[in-house]
Amino acid sequence: MAGKRSYTVSSQLKPVSFEPLEKNADGPVIGLDEAGRGCLAGPVAVGFAVFPPELFQKELPDSLKMVRDSKLLNRSRRESLVEPIQKYSLCSGVIMASARSIDGKGINPTIENCMIQALARVRRQIQPVATLIDGNYRLTQLKSRNPDLRVECLVGGDNRVFSIAAASILAKVFRDKRMDRFDRYFPGYDFSRHAGYGTAHHRQKIHELGLSPLHRKSYKLKS
Repeated sequence: MAGKRSYTVSSQLKPVSFEPLEKNADGPVIGLDEAGRGCLAGPVAVGFAVFPPELFQKELPDSLKMVRDSKLLNRSRRESLVEPIQKYSLCSGVIMASARSIDGKGINPTIENCMIQALARVRRQIQPVATLIDGNYRLTQLKSRNPDLRVECLVGGDNRVFSIAAASILAKVFRDKRMDRFDRYFPGYDFSRHAGYGTAHHRQKIHELGLSPLHRKSYKLKS
């Protein structure tokens, strides 16, 4: 899961050794991860990615070897991975929900609803055998709507499972691009700089300008 806007990115990235959960499955596995949970403004995004099981039976293509938790990659590396993730996946994408939805339903129900939409989109195209999710969620509604699907939440899943890592990259890239667009519609808040995270600069802008329609009114925004 994406937490803070700032993170340390190694200039010398080492190969990641993922757990062989997709390799050992008896069919396609969905990876899910969110970006923007802790932001003060903008949508929350849930990325999803499903890869053919045979992809994990051999060495990954070179273009996918940099896939890892999105927080360990700088923006240009994340963006460069979108095309190969889309190319090699059976199905992938991002579902977003607005600040208004978050304020109305709460962040966890909103994220769960995005995940439900993601699973529905995948299942219109393929029949997965499991979904692996970064974090620790109850997901009562998601499980009740998908009783035939094994659902497993994994703390630190974006570091452990390839499909979750790929989903984390998609969620982060497309949410950041959305915030770039919002920066043009709501000048002065510098959304392209902090993407809605609660940085000191962002909080100062809230103090100077007040709240925009993108801000989550249910969050603690002023201090």
